[in-house]
Amino acid sequence: MTKDVNNGGDDGMPARQSGSARYDAGPVVSPSVRFRWTVVFLVLFWVILLRSAGAAGAAEPGAPPLLLGPSTASATLAGHFARLIDPDRKLDFADILNADAEGRMEPREDFRGAGQTRDIHWYRFDLMREAGAPADWFLEMGEAYIDHLDLFIPKATAVAGRPREPGAYRLVRLGDFVPFSQRPMKTRLHAVALTLPEGKPVSLYLRVDSVSAIRLSARVWAPSAYAGHQTTDLLFQGLFLGVLGILALGYAALGLLLRDGALLAYSGYAATVSCYYLFANGIGAALLPDMPGWFMNMMVGSSGFLGFAAGLIMWVYILDLRNRAPRLRRCCQGLALLTLLMLPTTVSPLYALTNPVVTLSALVVVVIALVLTARMVWLNPDDLTPRFYLGSTLISLGGLLLAQMSLRGMLPADFAIADPYQICSMLAVLVLGTGLTLRIGRMQSERLRAREESAFATKRAEEQRRFVAMLSHEFRTPLASIDSAAQMIELSGAVEVPSALTRLERIRTTTRKMAELVDLFLSADALDQGALALKPEPVALGQLMEEVLGGLTGTEAEERLDLSVETPDRPLLVDAPFLGVAIGNLVQNALRYSAADTPVRVTAGDGGGGIFIRVADRGRGMSPDEVERIGSIYFRASSSRGTKGSGLGLYMAQKIVAAHGGSLAVESARDQGSVFTIRIPDGGGQLQIAESLAAQ
Repeated sequence: MTKDVNNGGDDGMPARQSGSARYDAGPVVSPSVRFRWTVVFLVLFWVILLRSAGAAGAAEPGAPPLLLGPSTASATLAGHFARLIDPDRKLDFADILNADAEGRMEPREDFRGAGQTRDIHWYRFDLMREAGAPADWFLEMGEAYIDHLDLFIPKATAVAGRPREPGAYRLVRLGDFVPFSQRPMKTRLHAVALTLPEGKPVSLYLRVDSVSAIRLSARVWAPSAYAGHQTTDLLFQGLFLGVLGILALGYAALGLLLRDGALLAYSGYAATVSCYYLFANGIGAALLPDMPGWFMNMMVGSSGFLGFAAGLIMWVYILDLRNRAPRLRRCCQGLALLTLLMLPTTVSPLYALTNPVVTLSALVVVVIALVLTARMVWLNPDDLTPRFYLGSTLISLGGLLLAQMSLRGMLPADFAIADPYQICSMLAVLVLGTGLTLRIGRMQSERLRAREESAFATKRAEEQRRFVAMLSHEFRTPLASIDSAAQMIELSGAVEVPSALTRLERIRTTTRKMAELVDLFLSADALDQGALALKPEPVALGQLMEEVLGGLTGTEAEERLDLSVETPDRPLLVDAPFLGVAIGNLVQNALRYSAADTPVRVTAGDGGGGIFIRVADRGRGMSPDEVERIGSIYFRASSSRGTKGSGLGLYMAQKIVAAHGGSLAVESARDQGSVFTIRIPDGGGQLQIAESLAAQ
């Protein structure tokens, strides 16, 4: 058996042979050839289709009319209208009719927003009622805040085509500048009733002029369907405004009760959002039917600006920018103030400039809040509150972007059933409110924990005080034994060396001071009550200072001490032992908390109307916050770390000075040392002491 295969005929079709007989198996097309023929066919098809479309357009220019059939409940005019923009604002209706006759009106497939513009937009709507369809229809146009919508309707709708004379049309004025009471239909959006001829196209012309952003959409409704649509639409708007109103009132009451700035700012933000949509969606016009258009513009613009300012203050509180980012806080406050200053522009042509600025600023603020809340989530993975803040900012950002894309023409004006920013605003407010509710719960838990810790600290301090009082009481016996032993040695005459006698006297002096401290601890209740039992006696200022600092004689501290008494003979009427304890505590602190090679200066003198005693050191100093807490029981500054102490010395000193009618002042700075000044007046305190002594 032989096999002969022809692989290259002129027609490109192979033939098959089996055995000695040759036969044709028919045309077999290779895949590559089939693909080339398919491409050629598609190209020819599109060329023919485009030529047909061009021929049809030349024969019948413009968008096809919207067909309204017996089963039509509602239909959008997208794809059934043409548009012409007048940037110079000079064209009248006659000019538009001529421009339309010349084919200068551009057919459009969908409604696109024009943003903030002063251009005048002209539209032509093409309608045709099919056989059997009802004659009466409603044309609804929006947005509700558009200032001027001038609709030109043919007077004789029975005449087909487009009349070229302006007198053949009647004018119906709509828009936000037409009071609600004067509108042809009392509806939220701008609507007008139409009676259409059967089987004949009708063209309507619309002039749009607004200082607000232009985002137009138009829809035709059957009367029965329009009634149902109005019911559901008003139900949604009422639910939206009701939720925002309840949130604003509830959180305002809660914020006043808790004195929480974040809750108050949030309630203000929710209130402004509610007010904005009340007027931007046309509900406010129904509630105030005779209000002029400038008032409506003012309410829409000012509530939007106020909402942005309230949102800025709200995020300042929520993100705690005062402590975390003070500069950003000042920027937010400044931007909020600038926004408030721009409120008058909402009723002027300048609104076309200020509104985009505020919108762009709002976008930047939302992005910043998104970054900061994401950081909070990252740093606090166990806290759910920042996650709600993050969710709210994401929703707000999404709604703002969708709304601006629709407003600027990047998305169709009617791509969504409802305003995406309105839906996102409500969701963002609800999510943010949930986060603030969790924040309230966390704050209450923290306050309860702080209260418990405070109660525990108070109980511990009371127990410590009792322990110190008990311990101080037990010190009396050994101190008395030491003093008696020293006295017996002194009286026996066994010690005759002068230096030994000096040391023996120092032992007795120190023992007496320790006994005085024991008595001071045991009078802790009197110190807390501010009713320390003083025993004032006449003493000279110089003698007081010698008795206080005499115990330092012969020690290393004496070399560092620089004592200066300006008026040593100045008479005083004070409790010398107690006041000596206060002065001694200040001097001991100055020696303890400053370097060993630095001096401690003690100055005393007449301060005019009293005396002053000043102790100055060159120690590590204190911060302003620590200075404010000086005198608090058991408080020790950070500079005292590593040094023994109980935090009672300054507390006792302040109480003793206050019992004498005086004051203890502190001047200190980091790494610059501290100056403590005691002032005892001649009048007030000492006069009261003298009177009490006379009464006894």
